[in-house]
Amino acid sequence: MRVELIAIIFMLAAGTGIAVFVAAATAMAKAEQERAAPSHSAMPAPERDRIAASLLVQILLAGGLSPDEAMREVRRRAGIAAPVTPGIDVCNWAEAFARVTNAQQRASLLESAVQLAAARAQPVPLGQYAALLDLSFGLGFQTDALAKLRTVYGFEYVDHAKDARPREADRSGGSVTLFARDTRPADQLLAVLGLSGTPTRQGIITAYRRLAAQHHPDRYYEQPADVQSGAAARFIEITRAYEQLMSIYRE
Repeated sequence: MRVELIAIIFMLAAGTGIAVFVAAATAMAKAEQERAAPSHSAMPAPERDRIAASLLVQILLAGGLSPDEAMREVRRRAGIAAPVTPGIDVCNWAEAFARVTNAQQRASLLESAVQLAAARAQPVPLGQYAALLDLSFGLGFQTDALAKLRTVYGFEYVDHAKDARPREADRSGGSVTLFARDTRPADQLLAVLGLSGTPTRQGIITAYRRLAAQHHPDRYYEQPADVQSGAAARFIEITRAYEQLMSIYRE
C-alpha cells in the first residue's frame, strides 16, 4: 500500500512538473514571437513623419513642382513639417512606411498624396500617376484603391507624350481613358498581361507589376516623343486590363 501511494505521489509530481515546463516554454515562445514581430511603435514618430513627408514630396516632384514648392505644399496641406530625404524610390519607401504603421495610417497617407496631386486643379501627368501607383502598391493596396480616390477627388489625367491631350493615349490615337473599364472578354484581358487559363489574383498582380515596371514612364523620360507615347499607351493598356481582371477574379 505504501509503495502504491508513493508511486501515485510521484506521478502527480511528475505531471505537475511537466505542466509547469510546458506553460513556461509556451510563455517563452510567445514572448519571442512578440519580440520578433514588427511593432507599429518600433519606429519613433519623427522618423515615420520623415518617411511620409519624403514620399509626399516625391509625388509632387513627379507632378512638376520644384522641391521648395513641394515641401511647402506638404507642410501646408498635409500638416507634416518633417525633414525630407530627396531622390527616394517611392515603392521601397512606401513598403518601409507600411511595415511600421497600421491600415488607417497607410490609407491616410495614400489619400493625402491624392489630395496633393488633385489640389492644383489641373490634369495629373502620367509620371505622377505612376508614382501614385507605386505608392499604392508599396503601401499594400491594389489599383482599385487609387481608382476610387481618383473618383472622389476628380483629378484628370494627361499624357505629355501625346501633346498634353487629356486622358487619351491609346495606340490608335482614339479616345480611350486610363480609368475607363475595359469590357473585353477575360481571356483577351489576360492576354494583355501575358496570362491564360484561370490565374490566381496573385498571379495577375505579379504579371501586372512586371509589365508596369517595364513600361513605367520614368524609364522613358528622356526618350523621343514617339517612344514615350508607345510606352504610355502600353502602361495604360495593362493598367486598365489589370483593374478589370481584379474585379473579375475575386478569390
